[in-house]
Amino acid sequence: MRSPRSQAHRSVAPQLVEVLYRHRIHPLRPGHTLRVGQWRAIWADLVDLMAEGVRTGRIDTVRPEHTPEAMGRPPRVDDHGGEVYVYRRTGQPCLVCGSRVRTAVLVGRNVFWCPHCQPKFRSRALR
Repeated sequence: MRSPRSQAHRSVAPQLVEVLYRHRIHPLRPGHTLRVGQWRAIWADLVDLMAEGVRTGRIDTVRPEHTPEAMGRPPRVDDHGGEVYVYRRTGQPCLVCGSRVRTAVLVGRNVFWCPHCQPKFRSRALR
């Protein structure tokens, strides 16, 4: 995470880039710009999600207030299962704000994000 060239999504398991959404962190944000508190919160969230995944046999990354039942929407239909915010939802509306989910290829992997909920990082040091 200390390397200036390392993006945040590479510091966390790439298949769990959803956690970056939960913490409003853009996946292209340089990893070294995350504060210690942000890193600890991400880690704690990952630990909780993994434990729940082991217990239930699937990983749902959406918070309780964003489940299909809570929002009155149909559940996700996908071979990978689990409710997600942005993963593999390119062009679909964000479940929280309605903006279109975006994707890009980064280091050979697809990354997904909501441009409204995960704003591009702008360093205060550069202002």
